[in-house]
Amino acid sequence: MRPLTMGLAVVVGLIVLVTAVAIVVAAAIVQRAPADPPFAKLHSELLDHDSTAKIMIAAHRAQWRDYPENSLPAIMKAMADGADVVEIDVRLTADGVPVLMHDETVDRTTNGTGSVADLSLSEIKKLRLVEGLGGNDAAITNNAIPTLEEAMLAVRHKAFVNLDKGWDIRERLYEVLLATETVDHVIFKGSPDVKQAADFMSIDESILYMHIVDDATATHIGAFPERQPVAYEVVFNSLQDPQVQPAAVEAIRETSRIWVNSMWGSLAAGHTDEGSLRGANHDWNALVKLGATVLQTDNVEAMDFWRDGGLLERWNHHPGDKSIRVQAEDPVPGGQGVGYLDVDRNQCDLRPEEPMLDVCDNRGAYALAEIRGREWVKYSVDVKRSGTYQISTRVASDGPAISIMTEWDGEASDTFTIDNTTSLNAFERQPLETRHFEMGIHELTLRVPADIVPGLNIDYFQLDLLK
Repeated sequence: MRPLTMGLAVVVGLIVLVTAVAIVVAAAIVQRAPADPPFAKLHSELLDHDSTAKIMIAAHRAQWRDYPENSLPAIMKAMADGADVVEIDVRLTADGVPVLMHDETVDRTTNGTGSVADLSLSEIKKLRLVEGLGGNDAAITNNAIPTLEEAMLAVRHKAFVNLDKGWDIRERLYEVLLATETVDHVIFKGSPDVKQAADFMSIDESILYMHIVDDATATHIGAFPERQPVAYEVVFNSLQDPQVQPAAVEAIRETSRIWVNSMWGSLAAGHTDEGSLRGANHDWNALVKLGATVLQTDNVEAMDFWRDGGLLERWNHHPGDKSIRVQAEDPVPGGQGVGYLDVDRNQCDLRPEEPMLDVCDNRGAYALAEIRGREWVKYSVDVKRSGTYQISTRVASDGPAISIMTEWDGEASDTFTIDNTTSLNAFERQPLETRHFEMGIHELTLRVPADIVPGLNIDYFQLDLLK
């Protein structure tokens, strides 16, 4: 071979080699970086922890109000309803496959029984999830228990996932994330010692980790030596707890987001979803003022409405004066035998001055509770505009369907069925009837049949003007 030819061959060979290396490097970069522009923006938002950071919404067990908790449809609906993060629970089957399940057993949420750890994936897949939060009386659906792999493929490039119950099996979960190219989609969380958490983060720069702090671990704030958690989940039952003092909050905000759970009172000193939905205390606003930048909720749609600037007093209301809301805990004055008839002593602590009427605090919702046979309650309804109204009630029930009866202005209306909502804390609006009203004060009487079994909470009645 002549020298010139040899020189050309060497040059061509070097070009081919450099090109091949560039392709490999580019492929690696593409694999490690978010491929979808909307998700890249969401990823950037999660890493933003300054004073102007967007409030992010995390859906607790996905959108269980519409589909079974931890199901694929619930995950998809949570994202559609405005969730940036979908919180799911993971456990290993007998053959080592991560599946979505909150409890150690499948009893509450499926039509089967037994421990997840004792069932193979094949056996798990034969089961069917039940509606909502489950329970013995929840209806069976056609939804199967998803694997983590199926869940991650469903959310890829759309939202983050927060893995609960997963810290002790994090290495196995990480394998699934590598296989689905979704390591950067998942927020791991736990409350180990700082070194263990730091060691796990050092495995892969794409790992996102959230450290849980409470009274016992408040000293972990700011203790990470190098790479910091993407967030701290701050759990507190008092505003005097060390982890929510200004210095601690400021220390977290310097490097990380603050994640607060608003599902029930013990997680955030009484600031709850239901408290915000009452429109009085605006508990979500209080948590944001405290420093929270991620809120986990059981009320994704309402929180998304509020985050966009909506007034919670108007949530689920028709415009103007076209909606009338009657709180179930506020009967007409007069007490026992006049405003209501309650057959047992007050079972709740919310209104100790009422010796009989059961008004309970259900995670921030003030509801008529412990309803028993032959009881009745009267309400005054101020109708500002004559017209035809759709009447509904916001209720929670954890048992079989329950019948209630209504009277309007002393005349019996009808008997209505209240369906199971799968928990006494799972409030939802259910329609009752359509009725015409003239402008003025009307009297509504709620009556329950003698054979009713306690298992019903009523938040309010609502009349929405149709025409």
